[in-house]
Amino acid sequence: MTPTTPTEDKRGTTLINHWQCGVPVTRGPVLSPLLFVLIAIAALGLGLAALRFVSPLGPFSGMNDVYAWGIWKTYNVMTLTALGSGPLALGIAAWVFDRQRLHVVMRTALVSGFLFYSTGLIALGFDVGRPWNFYSALLPWRWNSGSAMLEISICMPLYCALFLSFEILPLFLERLYYTGNEKSRAFLRHFSPVIRKVYPFFLVGAYVIPLMHQSSLGGLLLLAGTKINPLWQTPVMPLLYLIAAGLCGIAFTILLLMIACLRYRRSLDAGILNELAQILAGVSFVFLTIQFCDLLWRHQLAAVFAFDRMSFLFLAETILIAAPAVALCFRRLRGTPRSLLNMSALACVGGMAYRFIPTSIAYEPDRSTAYFPSAPEIVMAAGYIALGCVAFTLAVNYFAVLPGEASTWDHSFRPFRWPHKLMPQSNTHPHQTAPLERGI
Repeated sequence: MTPTTPTEDKRGTTLINHWQCGVPVTRGPVLSPLLFVLIAIAALGLGLAALRFVSPLGPFSGMNDVYAWGIWKTYNVMTLTALGSGPLALGIAAWVFDRQRLHVVMRTALVSGFLFYSTGLIALGFDVGRPWNFYSALLPWRWNSGSAMLEISICMPLYCALFLSFEILPLFLERLYYTGNEKSRAFLRHFSPVIRKVYPFFLVGAYVIPLMHQSSLGGLLLLAGTKINPLWQTPVMPLLYLIAAGLCGIAFTILLLMIACLRYRRSLDAGILNELAQILAGVSFVFLTIQFCDLLWRHQLAAVFAFDRMSFLFLAETILIAAPAVALCFRRLRGTPRSLLNMSALACVGGMAYRFIPTSIAYEPDRSTAYFPSAPEIVMAAGYIALGCVAFTLAVNYFAVLPGEASTWDHSFRPFRWPHKLMPQSNTHPHQTAPLERGI
């Protein structure tokens, strides 16, 4: 099963094929020099994390009594979980706004979201002073009901361990069905209807829970009060944090799809990418409109153009979001792969900047004290990111994550029945076809 090579018309223009279903990458070796580098970085980061687990927090972090949170929270949790919000944003577009075609790319968003959340939770586990007390989150009678972190500490693990895990379960069942014997296939065929029956109940939690904790991350910053610069500190920060998460999730999904298709020589679907770009532009404009109205209401527009350090940061962040929003309004730019790739990358950086700056750069609790991450903090943060990249590479090679054209890969374990136009053209069961090229 090899990726289809896009054909060309008489003018030499690449014709875009249509994605119909998720299919695994089965061409070329899995291991590459870049993957070995990422594995080395991940191993170094996890090694330091293990050492941190049995050692005091002080030698591993630049945090102090004034700056009680560091890069593991502000970047790995606050920022990277925004990139992992693709399942939330695309799910709302597909289910609430009936954008049926986006179901084709949901698996890519789900896997990336699961990896961002899981690595973020790992980072959070080593950020606290007593990580071995995490089991208390499972015991309601031990909860601190007065803690501002209670909802986040419950919702994030619950979302990742239960709802995201359930949504990516069909990937593992399909793989098992593809590689198993007839007895295991018979069992899985009986198990498939169970998934579809319980899916609507899990679907509710899969969107309510992230809506809660993504807004709560912004609400948490309200407690900092005047310690955060007024350009960012606002009562609508929970709403802006939530919209920024959707913005980052959509932009990163576009970026990830295009990079993966380039890396594995897969065809693109201009129609779906165009639809994602339109949604990204719309979400960006909503974010900018709410932010402008808030600044106007709080009489902070003069501070935006004060042209001091914070003003330049705010303007740069705003331009990074506004420029892609305007550019993606033009069909020609949306239809040009390079332009779409660049604009989605800019939107990612802009959305991440909004999530990161208030927690770190614009957060000034005491001018006499500063925080800068220590070398172990940076290495461990890079290690978590590298771990996610390695896991995603392995996932797309062995599971039906990336969208592609109709194939012999079985999709019986989708948790819902797809519209007819999205169904694969081939309904041949995998055990009736030749094995994958690399062998299983």
